Order: sequence, then structure tokens, then C-alpha cells
Amino acid sequence: MTTTTAPTSSYSPGSGYARDVEYERLERQAALSFPREFELMIAHGLTRTGTVIDLGSGNGAVTRRLREELPDATVYGSDVDAELLASVEPPTLAIVDGTIPVPDGSVDDIVMRFVAQHLRPALRAEVFAEIRRVLRPGGRLHVIDVDDSDAGHSSGRVTRGLVELFSELRAIQSADGGDRQVVKKIPAELERAGFIDVDPVTSAVTTNDHPVAAFSVHMGPDRYVPLVAAGVLTIEQLAVVGWSWENFRRDPEAFISINIHTVHAVSPGPATTTHHGS
Repeated sequence: MTTTTAPTSSYSPGSGYARDVEYERLERQAALSFPREFELMIAHGLTRTGTVIDLGSGNGAVTRRLREELPDATVYGSDVDAELLASVEPPTLAIVDGTIPVPDGSVDDIVMRFVAQHLRPALRAEVFAEIRRVLRPGGRLHVIDVDDSDAGHSSGRVTRGLVELFSELRAIQSADGGDRQVVKKIPAELERAGFIDVDPVTSAVTTNDHPVAAFSVHMGPDRYVPLVAAGVLTIEQLAVVGWSWENFRRDPEAFISINIHTVHAVSPGPATTTHHGS
């Protein structure tokens, strides 16, 4: 769950980005990949009439889209960051001390999108345990996250400069407790947490589905300008990315495929504590 203060999270909105700039980036990111993510969630049983929690909802870019697609369901935005949560239309749930404020076994589906990468392993285990508590028997968890080692591919030389840049960002996020290859670890972590029917799926969004310009949210220089101001990247690195992106945009045969990594799992029932007597 995203936070601006907890040392167990590597996500800090506003680090190099003004809040409104970060909100706009999250909107563009959701516009690009949410339709494919939603297809995968529906294929894995996402309720159309029950209760859904968008856990770590940030500014609500995905919460709003879930509500539009699921008009007969109750969709909650939920976050530990009060300022982010204030930008989400009700109903919302504030996470306090790691607790989702709903009764045991009362939720049909939980969506956890681009949250796990920011959490240390011990906190991920706590979050998965709390999710099991609130899911009904047969309720589903849908995790959407990153794997930088399997990001996708493109034609041309748009990746020039990005390999080194992603490597540096990965190291920075790792130093803060994050993990940009986290999706590889999630299936085993969910099984240890007691989930069943754990199903990792890789899909993609491509320039067959969206115009090239839509992919600038991941691959264009505007994505990285605030990181120069934050001292994370150099102007020289940004210039290489910008040059590469402009050349790519002018290529009439340009093609991009970005991988979408999801993990879906089912709760067999609320987690219980076993007491051993003599």
C-alpha cells in the first residue's frame, strides 16, 4: 500500500514530481494498460455485482475505471496515504496500521496494482495475510505489477538509453526496499500465504492497440524529466532518451509491445490461527 512516510515502502509521490504531474502520469498509465488488465481480471472471475477493493488506489485512476466497468458492484478506493485518498471519490477505505477496515470474509475481489513492487518482503507477507482475512471463501486477489527483466520489446532504437536508465532506477528503488522484478516472487508468496489456484499471466499492450504517443508514459523523456530535478538522473541520460524517442516517433514502422504481468489467486477462506496444546 503506497505511503509517503513508511520506510517499508519505496513509493513516495511527489519525489521529483509535483502531485498534479504524478496524477496525470497515473491517468495516462491507466489509460494505456487498464483495458487489458481488466480483461484478465474478468477472465479470472472478477465480480460484477459484489464488493471490490482497489488496494493502494493512489489518486483513483483505476478505481474510477473499475466503477465504470462494474456499475453494479461496490468499488472502494483504499490507501494509507490520506492526501492521495482524498482525491478519490467515495466510497473509500483508509488503511491504518496495516488494517483494511472491513469485516472478515466480506470482500469478493481485491485489486493490488503496482503496489507490491514498493513493499519489502515482510510487509508483502503481512498485506497478503490481511487480504486473506477480508476475502470471502472463494474471493479473488488480482495482483498487477512489474518485471523489468521481461518488460517487452520495440522496433528501432527507442531502447537506447533506457536499459541503463532502468538499471539505475531499479537500484534506487531496491535501496529503498522496492523490487522492480517482484512479479516473479509473488506466486510463491501467495501460496505461502495460503492462497490457492495461483495463476501468473503475461499479456501485452502494443501499438496495434494504441498510438505510439500513448507509450510515452513509459518510454518518452517526459516520464523522466522530474527525476532530473530530483537528482536521480543526469541531463545527459535524459537527452539520450529524448533523442531516441523522437527518432522512434518519426519511424512509420515503429512498433512497441509492453508486457502486462498479473497474478490471480483464490482465498480458500479467512486465515485462521492454529493453537497447539499439550
